[in-house]
Amino acid sequence: MSEPMMKKVKPDIRAITRLVPPSGNLVQGQSELPIDPQLAAEAAAIIAASQNHYGGSEGNEDLRKAVAAKIAKYNNITVDPDARPFEVMITNGGTGALIGIAQSFLRGNSALVFEPYYPYHRRILEDFGAKTETFELNPADLSFEKDALFARCKELKDRTEFPLTMIIVCSPANPSGKVMSQTELEVIADVATELDLLVVSDEVYEHYVTGENPHTPIASLPDMWERTITVNSFSKSWNISGWRLGYAYGPGELIAKINNAANVIYVCPATPLQAALSKVLMADDSYYPQLRDKFDGKRRYTSEIFTDLGFKIYDSGSAFYLWARIPEQYNDAIAFNEMLMRDAGVGMTPGSAFADSDDWDAFVRICIAREDSVLEGAMEKLQRVLR
Repeated sequence: MSEPMMKKVKPDIRAITRLVPPSGNLVQGQSELPIDPQLAAEAAAIIAASQNHYGGSEGNEDLRKAVAAKIAKYNNITVDPDARPFEVMITNGGTGALIGIAQSFLRGNSALVFEPYYPYHRRILEDFGAKTETFELNPADLSFEKDALFARCKELKDRTEFPLTMIIVCSPANPSGKVMSQTELEVIADVATELDLLVVSDEVYEHYVTGENPHTPIASLPDMWERTITVNSFSKSWNISGWRLGYAYGPGELIAKINNAANVIYVCPATPLQAALSKVLMADDSYYPQLRDKFDGKRRYTSEIFTDLGFKIYDSGSAFYLWARIPEQYNDAIAFNEMLMRDAGVGMTPGSAFADSDDWDAFVRICIAREDSVLEGAMEKLQRVLR
């Protein structure tokens, strides 16, 4: 008898994070920049005023209205915060929205993700009785062909067990930072429409777009509103990943099902934190442009040094992560990262954490959402080891 195939062991991002000091942590995908002072002050005041009790599962009304205003301003989509059933809801982070989607739409079905993919797009679905199927992007430039995407989706939709009912789009993408062009989004929209698939659009990194392709919400394309659920989060853009606040929006008949699931799974998002965020979310028109420019500076600074050290940086069009091929004399990013942690006290995430195929074994994801002093110290340590 032949030996059974061994399932590929993926790097554990949180385990790697625990192995490096904060000064060398380019691993975990969270912003470690300080909280906005006004947001912190509002939260402290609201908590002190004892506004700490249950709220609606759909979220704080003032925050939902602020989110609707944000969507109108930055996404050019009109969402009615007063509509019933709800068209916009506050969730326990983007993760809470994804859990509600898996519970409501995907048990016994499957969703397609683009590889390299965000691991929780797979883990959440499979923990809630669904399957995640992959469609691999071209390792050279992260491109894809419409005919290949259609054929893959058609094959999965037509099968008896776990038929495909959804495509998950993440743009800008975690881990690669890839910003989908409007042409690419139109291809996905055409496939979804022709095969009658739902689309989940994960847009957590929308405010870090720095390249020639602007952020285009797929829900804004013709005929896509009615089949799209958009998921977003405040964790990254407001440096509050521990607050667990995000949102989802789309047609009321879709959002209502997610809200029903949320009511059972976590009752409501954190009441005082929502109230605090509602007061500052749209108060400063310069907030998001300044955020983008700050991260573009981090991207340019670190990319130059990594390139000088032999990394090949993918020009993603965004600036929260760097996606890179490690120096060409190395082929195993896991072993390479272990060497860096040992010799430099700096860690990043091997590409195999985000993929099923071996094509990404020489790639790494580098999180640059750190204070400038941390990035500067980490770059100095890497230069000492790799030069």
